Amino acid sequence: MNEYMTKEMEQIKIMIAQTVAKREALKLEMKEWYDNNGAKKFLKLKDLIVVDKTLSELDTHYKRLWDQYNLKKAV
Repeated sequence: MNEYMTKEMEQIKIMIAQTVAKREALKLEMKEWYDNNGAKKFLKLKDLIVVDKTLSELDTHYKRLWDQYNLKKAV
């Protein structure tokens, strides 16, 4: 089955990749923070939470679009 990809889906895939990169950078920063500061609260924890939520929302939106354009073709 060939996958149908709309312009919006292409844009969302790019946004997902960018968000994953931000998430990975924050996770690395958090690891370094805890390695150097022990149990002190990571100062960018809220940023990481926002990035995780954004990634989840992008993924859900992409999945809905993918299902809309690709599942009906498979039937």
